[in-house]
Amino acid sequence: MEYLDDEDVAFSPFFRDLDGLLLGKEESIEMDSGGGDTDSETGVKVDFWMDISGRPTKSLLDLPQKVQIKILQYAGLLRPCLINISFEQYRMKNNNGSSCNRSPMRATRGSWTTFVDGSCDHPRLPLELLLVSRNIRQGLGPLFFSQNRFSAILYTKADFYMFREATHWGMGHLKYLHLDLGPRDNRFLKLAGGVHRTVLTMWESFCRSAAQHMFSLQDFSLKCRVKDYDVACRIMRETDGFPVLSRCAIHFNHSQDDEIRPILRRAVWRLTDNLGDNKPPFPFECLPKEVQFMILELLLTNRSDPYIPISEWSRGIVTLQERKRQRNSVYPLTCCGTCSSLQAMCFCHARQTAYSSTCSCFTSPLPYFLTSRTFYEDARRIFYSKNVFAFVEEDPDFMMRFMHNTSDSTFKLIRHLAFKFPSVYRTPGKTAHRPEESALVSWGVFRRFIREHFAIPYLSISIVDFGTKNYMPNAIPNRNKYLRKLLKTFADLQGLRDFRVFLADDGPFENEAEKAVLGPAYLVGRSKYKTMPFIGKRYMSGHV
Repeated sequence: MEYLDDEDVAFSPFFRDLDGLLLGKEESIEMDSGGGDTDSETGVKVDFWMDISGRPTKSLLDLPQKVQIKILQYAGLLRPCLINISFEQYRMKNNNGSSCNRSPMRATRGSWTTFVDGSCDHPRLPLELLLVSRNIRQGLGPLFFSQNRFSAILYTKADFYMFREATHWGMGHLKYLHLDLGPRDNRFLKLAGGVHRTVLTMWESFCRSAAQHMFSLQDFSLKCRVKDYDVACRIMRETDGFPVLSRCAIHFNHSQDDEIRPILRRAVWRLTDNLGDNKPPFPFECLPKEVQFMILELLLTNRSDPYIPISEWSRGIVTLQERKRQRNSVYPLTCCGTCSSLQAMCFCHARQTAYSSTCSCFTSPLPYFLTSRTFYEDARRIFYSKNVFAFVEEDPDFMMRFMHNTSDSTFKLIRHLAFKFPSVYRTPGKTAHRPEESALVSWGVFRRFIREHFAIPYLSISIVDFGTKNYMPNAIPNRNKYLRKLLKTFADLQGLRDFRVFLADDGPFENEAEKAVLGPAYLVGRSKYKTMPFIGKRYMSGHV
């Protein structure tokens, strides 16, 4: 660490407290179990750990671990919030008995709406409790480092020196860690001198410490602004000596870089011991067929689509839209919430240069389809029959173009089809210009396409209309009149397995529209439903 200058180190209160634990202050009271005193009259040695009847008592260190954890939580040494080592020194709140009432919430970070820890209002960590004795420090220190989740900013030499000195006495017990690495002011890291060389040297030193001391590290995430291929390779190369992780996530850029992303994916797989270069292939085909189906269903269904807004977000829906087109910044993508257990930021892969071993966002099933013929048949049947496929724009011409190159055998497997009509500003219909009439013609062509290519007796259709935003005169009545006419035309899809309708501005017509399509079977053997695509369990109390 010759490049670290002691004069540049910011000795925060957090650093000084933890450094005192390492030095083992001699003025700390030693409470060893063998300690005692001799009575001046009887000459009998009295043990401090014996009650008045002479029976030995238990200390805090003798209690079960779950009891110790409860006590440390009550004392404030264990927090549910992420502990930022770099900013712990700035906490000014006294421990007045109140705790942080924050809970994980959705917030916009960059181009994503993700789960983040809210504003933490915990008082400062009472590290003085660990200074009571060496036994307390050695007995409770492992719990302090293994149960808490830590993060640190490594921008300068002082940041790294503070992190190293604050954690080296318990580095072997550290389990959860998030690092924000790189130059200040959101600059990209480069292979250059000055601050860039310092950051790379700090990263090399951290990786050596991780390889030599962080044996218990399980959950690690890294944020570093990188846009150069050589820099990405350099950073990932230093992690060769890392311990095997349970979860790993890396973020390099808020913009997508298809050249760097494979480097991240391979590095995450290697750090979590899932690369498979030196492993024999798993005998998946030797498993019972029922188990194979369960695994495929877990992999191919119940995934979260990041292109669904957070207000309409639900699992198991695959939206059929152009995913590579330019996206408006006012409509952020939706994080799956599982890409980082530390909840420091979003590490989902879509539309950014990031990768997480625990991300549950929807991905293309193509790799599963290309494994083998048997695997393809099973995966295809599960993917198309278990997921809900939804169009999110009210444009039947686009729907026809989107489905044009899909095979009939695939259409026969789809069981759930949904249409979302977004809430937009609409103008009242004019007699000289009737776009609704042309739209009804296009819808008629699309319905005929459904009749000819889908398995109608096994198909369920849901239509969700989010209404009209503006309140211009006659805008909503004209829109409702058009929707009623459109929904009644779906009666030519006789024989559907199910037909569900949600109308934000015309609720009373929902049952009538469903009855017009399903006919006499509307109330015969029709199960009660509690959820619908895009609206979840909202507004379901009035439905059958």
